[in-house]
Amino acid sequence: MSEQPEAFARLLTQAVRAIAAREDKTIAIVQDELGYALGKDGGSAIEFWRKSHIPSSPDDLLQLAQEIIRRRGLDREAFEHFLRCAGHPAPKNVTDSLFPPQDKGPPKPKPSFQEFSPFVVGPPITAPRQFFGRERELKRIFGLWKRFPLQHVAVIGQRRSGKTSLLHYLEDITRANPPELRPGQRSDWLPQPERYRWILVDFQDARMAHRERLLRHLLTGLGLPVPDPCDLDNFMDAVSHHLDLPTVILMDEIEAGLASAELDESFWWSLRTLVSHYSDGNLAFLVTAHTSPAQLAHDLEKPSPFFNIFHILELGPFTEQEARELIASSPKPFASADIEWMLEQSERWPSLLQILCQACLTALEEDQAGDAWREESLRQMAPFRYLLDSVP
Repeated sequence: MSEQPEAFARLLTQAVRAIAAREDKTIAIVQDELGYALGKDGGSAIEFWRKSHIPSSPDDLLQLAQEIIRRRGLDREAFEHFLRCAGHPAPKNVTDSLFPPQDKGPPKPKPSFQEFSPFVVGPPITAPRQFFGRERELKRIFGLWKRFPLQHVAVIGQRRSGKTSLLHYLEDITRANPPELRPGQRSDWLPQPERYRWILVDFQDARMAHRERLLRHLLTGLGLPVPDPCDLDNFMDAVSHHLDLPTVILMDEIEAGLASAELDESFWWSLRTLVSHYSDGNLAFLVTAHTSPAQLAHDLEKPSPFFNIFHILELGPFTEQEARELIASSPKPFASADIEWMLEQSERWPSLLQILCQACLTALEEDQAGDAWREESLRQMAPFRYLLDSVP
């Protein structure tokens, strides 16, 4: 069957966008999650295929198709066309196997909390019940947000130290329902949490590097009309004196935002003006970075008083108690010797600990004897350790 690369790319892009909209995630996050599900190192393969390149491996194509259906990215008709454009030899058979005959649309599974993986390797943690530790950081951050005026936080740390996972947890934990949490997991961090508005800006999403797209995103999150044109002057007019509810804007990877030519000094100065004069104490920013935002702004020649308003909070390894709590969450208990080895090898970094726990659990579930899982987990840890040990 002949391939149609351009049509395949359009359908893949349609699926990625549909998943992002349904799950309230950025394109970059969805691409990463799809890539990790295929065993890839992030979303670069998905991005490559969206540029009219069809997967060369039939296994990659089938796994990608299954993930798209699981996450309701395409309906039945579009999915069959997707496989046909990829040159699959039996698109109808695959479609029939993934869509029950009595069902005219894609299956709509909504995983219950019992179905979440015990450990997460690779992508950021987005489900509250899968997030462990950071008690000290959570107390400090929410302490700055439960009284007025709301104050501002910069979370800094090495790559893979858990900054993005913490950001997602901050956004979701106060609004989580009990079935979404572990027994005893705290969610009462804020008084009247239903009054708070949360806006997530992921500067790894290329769209957020464009001023108009970013301003539209912020106004939509604030529940305000989007002016035409949506320039900085009209944005400031629209927002001024309309911040009547506590609002937290979470900016991930602020360095990428600073690197944008469109987000110039006037943009950052305007954010400082918004905080200082037009928010009535109802606006807080949290940014993530590898180092001090003020230093980044200086290095990129975009100095602004906006970058001098942040409490700096550095993420390091887990405490021993936090690390042991994550290990103890395994559905199958680990041997004491394995626990001590994991604590030593991970140095209590959460991303490394997740790898070790997953490897040990897999060995137990598959009745693997010996220490082969240790050698394999050390190989998996190597690129993550490199990022943690590298200079930001």
